[in-house]
Amino acid sequence: MAKKIKEISDPQLRSLLSNQINNALGYLGGNLSQARRKSLEYYLGDKLGTEIDGRSQVVSTDVADTIESILPNLLRVFTASDKVVRCEPITAEDVPLAEQATAYLNHVFYKDNNGFQLLYNFFKDALIEKNGFLKIYYDESEKVEFETYKNLSKADKDALNDTKDEIEEVEEEVFEDESAKEDYEKLLEQYQARGVDTTQVQEPDFTLYNCKIKRTRKHGKIKIESVPPEEFLIDRNAKSIDDADFVSHKVLVSRSDLVAMGYDEEEVKNLPRSDEDIYNTEDIVRQRNVDEYPVNYSTDPSTEKVLIYESYVKYDYDEDGIAELRKIVSAGDDGSMVLENMPCDNVPFVTITPIPMPHRFYGRSLSELVEDIQLMKSTVMRQLLDNMYLTNNNRVAVMDGMVNMDDLLTSRPGGVVRTKQPPNQVMQPLQAQPISQQAFPLLSYLDSVREVRTGISKQIQGLDPDTLNAKTATGVNALMTQTQMRSELVARIFAETGVKDLFSKIFELMVKYQDKERIVMLNNTFVPVKPTEWKDKFNISIVVGLGTGSKEQQILLLNNILERQLQAFQLQGGKEMPMVTLKNMYNTLSKIIENAGLKNVESYFVDPEVGKQLMPPPSPPPLTPIEKIEFTRIDAENKRKIADLELQYQELVQKSQEMALDFEAKIKDMALKYNTQLDTAKIKADADLDKMMMAGQSKILEQAQKSANMFSQQVQGLNGNQRPGKEIGRNQPIQPSQTNIGE
Repeated sequence: MAKKIKEISDPQLRSLLSNQINNALGYLGGNLSQARRKSLEYYLGDKLGTEIDGRSQVVSTDVADTIESILPNLLRVFTASDKVVRCEPITAEDVPLAEQATAYLNHVFYKDNNGFQLLYNFFKDALIEKNGFLKIYYDESEKVEFETYKNLSKADKDALNDTKDEIEEVEEEVFEDESAKEDYEKLLEQYQARGVDTTQVQEPDFTLYNCKIKRTRKHGKIKIESVPPEEFLIDRNAKSIDDADFVSHKVLVSRSDLVAMGYDEEEVKNLPRSDEDIYNTEDIVRQRNVDEYPVNYSTDPSTEKVLIYESYVKYDYDEDGIAELRKIVSAGDDGSMVLENMPCDNVPFVTITPIPMPHRFYGRSLSELVEDIQLMKSTVMRQLLDNMYLTNNNRVAVMDGMVNMDDLLTSRPGGVVRTKQPPNQVMQPLQAQPISQQAFPLLSYLDSVREVRTGISKQIQGLDPDTLNAKTATGVNALMTQTQMRSELVARIFAETGVKDLFSKIFELMVKYQDKERIVMLNNTFVPVKPTEWKDKFNISIVVGLGTGSKEQQILLLNNILERQLQAFQLQGGKEMPMVTLKNMYNTLSKIIENAGLKNVESYFVDPEVGKQLMPPPSPPPLTPIEKIEFTRIDAENKRKIADLELQYQELVQKSQEMALDFEAKIKDMALKYNTQLDTAKIKADADLDKMMMAGQSKILEQAQKSANMFSQQVQGLNGNQRPGKEIGRNQPIQPSQTNIGE
């Protein structure tokens, strides 16, 4: 059903939207937009604007080198394991559900969404353009299918609507089943011919339907999108997304997409076309090196772009004196044409910044720390190259009219320069002063300044081959530790801010919307998951796990832990004590196999808890002499009782056989009676009598079976292996042949 564009009569709301959009941080043309564009230009190595024709125009790539050096370390921290986040249970009862929630959270992030690509874009935007942004929401997409059915009854046709899918009839043909009606009429005639009254028989409905329907299936999933920084707007007074009075996502949408989203086609046609893509300088810089840049020049009205603002505004819409959060979708360059206005409970955005600034929403990027270094290095490198060119190609002072200028300007090996006077009298080379001795130390100094600012050194970049030779191991370790600390600080900031908020919002959406059971593979096992059942059943705290290094380093660390566990286990005498258990060592081995890239731990080691269930029970301790004598006495008594019970059992079996033979003879006699063709009443009476006799025989057989069962139980009790004076176990099956107890 098409959404009607709501006409808002309140001019205060339209004015609020327009003012918030125009005054928001990140709006085109502001200082923030200019700073981000500049950072992008430095990262891409664009010209600095100080170039001179005929001179060197080389550009240093310090910004790109710094960002591309720290980015792998950050991604490794979060993606070294398959689990970006883990849920920690509060109580022991929460452990199974917390493990399932951990696995499913990571499944939604990595499998349902491209988790690695999202983190890459998230981090890189923050490192270059101050802040990175992600949008998290529950997307209820629709799939439309056309289905054709023939010869449906009224009940079958009504059953098509017994579904959660939206059904719309496109075509319908109604007719009667003539063949079935004829068969029915013939059947009535047959019954009437026999004298059966058919007047009370209700005639069935012979109506059939041929129909074509339009089925709209709704499929919901959690969707995560990377938001370009220039598309995100926030009010200037905000310190975070949660306390912001205005947050908006500015995006270009085609008219066709708006109609597909449910808005009225006629009213969408009246929305103004936008040229935002032409004036978006940040996106232009990002696409500068691409051969084709998309410009909104389409001649098809359905593909024309419309500027849409998806705004989350705290606004007293119901005039109760309390501002509530509302989602307002509007169009137009100023966002004054309201399309949708509805309440909501949260803002679907998260953000990170590598260098947070207290009491300010936007932080600083690594690009900002290196931009002036790149400018200075580019200037020095250009002057050095120009100087070297002039040194190798000296300028010459000549006497006017005494030298052939064409010969002089044509520089080639073995060339001739014609002069009217001796060359030393009419030509004088102008020597350029070399600056390499001053330039190279300056470049090294600028590199050291960059290392101090960012913590990214040549050693961590792998660019210095003399690191291990020229420096002591202690110095190298100290340097690596300092660099690692800077990288881990950025990783910790990312983890405790945007990444943690991201998974918190994913968890909230799962619990709120995913009410259908879903079968997914978690920990190499297919498990049914229904997150809505998790609500109020357990509490979890989401903890983003920071890796301790590469997988090789983790394996080395785990091997050291396993060695210490084995030593402690040996000190315990090979017994499980509170310090180290078999389960502890199994967990360590599982982590080693996981980091080695192997999936099935059960193929290599058995869980101790499972192994205990598979092991046979321990053998009883040896008997004492007194116990052996007592067992001998009990054994003799048991043999006598067993012999008596076996005799009784044989008598019962023989008696049962005799009764069975007698029953068989009676059956033959009854058949003989039937063959004499006696009257029906007598046959029935004899049959009833025989049934009573059979019932009596069945009771006898049942009693025999009960006696046999009692005999079996007694045998089991007599053949138990309990010690004298103790109760003989009832549930220990012993074969009748096992009579040599105590031997």
